[in-house]
Amino acid sequence: MRRAAALFFLLGLTPACAGSAPPPAELGGLWSAGAAACEAGVGVRFGAEAIEVVYQDERQVLFERPRYRLESSGRTFRVRIVYDLPRVAGGARVAGAHGVVVLARQPDGGVAPMTHSIVDGRTGSARLRLADDPAVTALTLTPCGDHPWTQDIRGRA
Repeated sequence: MRRAAALFFLLGLTPACAGSAPPPAELGGLWSAGAAACEAGVGVRFGAEAIEVVYQDERQVLFERPRYRLESSGRTFRVRIVYDLPRVAGGARVAGAHGVVVLARQPDGGVAPMTHSIVDGRTGSARLRLADDPAVTALTLTPCGDHPWTQDIRGRA
């Protein structure tokens, strides 16, 4: 019994002690809204610790501590990204809610959100938003440089 209790305790601590999981390999590199932004080095990078907007040599965090779950790969690539809502000074100690974005591969080789919702962990209620959602605009992206989704069998677009 003691061993089982110790095992459950250690398993419970493992996610807290370990770093965030990296994003799927398909999301590696710089992603941007278009060719001009790619040339300027402006775009979005998906990382283990944050999803960041990159402006040449400056970075701003869009979502901290994202948790990636690959739902499907290849032509039907979809990844669910769960992120914590930012804490507001003077607000609640625990956010109680989190965001969920599901990104899907587009026919042009880019990604775009299929859904974006805010889920209240205390009540289970969810708010879905797609019309005029800034996250949809920020995460509708194409890869900068060579990417398997934009290359044909010989490596040319």
